[in-house]
Amino acid sequence: VDARHGLKPGDEEIMTLLDGAAVSYQAVLTKSDKIGVLAVPKVIEGVVKGIARHPAAFPEVLATSAEKGSGIPELRATIAKLLKQ
Repeated sequence: VDARHGLKPGDEEIMTLLDGAAVSYQAVLTKSDKIGVLAVPKVIEGVVKGIARHPAAFPEVLATSAEKGSGIPELRATIAKLLKQ
């Protein structure tokens, strides 16, 4: 999910498809460096509220920035944890 825009109709469409297929997923914000440190929690809160309507969504949202590298170690750790299950 692009942090600059939050959940968009296309995101909702994909989440609905994943819900219908009973595929678990986790929302990850990208480009979080583009909105500023103070705006990130607000965007996360909005996405958490949006994914709450989706039964297959993991309730935690990660914020990342490929440019700054922030959140990438946490994302890798989450993926590694899931692969071990």
